[in-house]
Amino acid sequence: MNDVLAAFRSDDGSYATTNRYEIVIGQPRPNSKGGGGLQNIFAPFLRSGLAGYVEGASGLRGLQLRAESVQLPGRNLSTSDDPNIYGPIRTVADGVSFAEDINITFQCSTELWERKFFEKWQENCFDKKSWNMKYYDDYVGSLSIFHLDKQDNRRFGLKCMECYPKTLVGMDLNYAPATDIAKLTVGFVFRYWEALDINDKGTSILGNMANTIIDHAERNIMRNVPGVIQKLLP
Repeated sequence: MNDVLAAFRSDDGSYATTNRYEIVIGQPRPNSKGGGGLQNIFAPFLRSGLAGYVEGASGLRGLQLRAESVQLPGRNLSTSDDPNIYGPIRTVADGVSFAEDINITFQCSTELWERKFFEKWQENCFDKKSWNMKYYDDYVGSLSIFHLDKQDNRRFGLKCMECYPKTLVGMDLNYAPATDIAKLTVGFVFRYWEALDINDKGTSILGNMANTIIDHAERNIMRNVPGVIQKLLP
């Protein structure tokens, strides 16, 4: 009995909870005109005090932390019957599909910049004047979903490839209590997902945020250091 209890009390044997997760939105590849990258879409909607966080993937940290709910996507094998045998029919796999969309619900800020952000991303898919569609590779990104343990370390993860926001669900405005938060649900379509290395637990959410702040501070310091001194630094 003690062995059973010890197994469930250990970090590896305890139950997984649904309220510990993290998402990471990957940028579409910037095109030759400087467009297509999420940092270019995101920059106009950042408060001036956060403008420095636009650089790299860390510019999306605030948006990612507002994700209230998300699903780990599934996978389906299509099958067919093989009649070319004697006896009972054998069912064989003849294909694999990742058909379902991923719905993520975000808590919205007063400025609704979460909605503006995904509107701009969608507008990277088509030309608003001619209504011509743009190149696929210029608007697809990636979406990684991690399950976390009680110490907020990544224990399982999937990376959805060739991903973009297909659907922005309408937002209801009503006379609900003033404490209710406006929410935006975004439906992401993707081509396939890959399981990430569960042995590479990475850093916790707090660790990622700390690294972002440190990197930002270092960049600001280096901007104010004279060029002669910078050459002496490692």
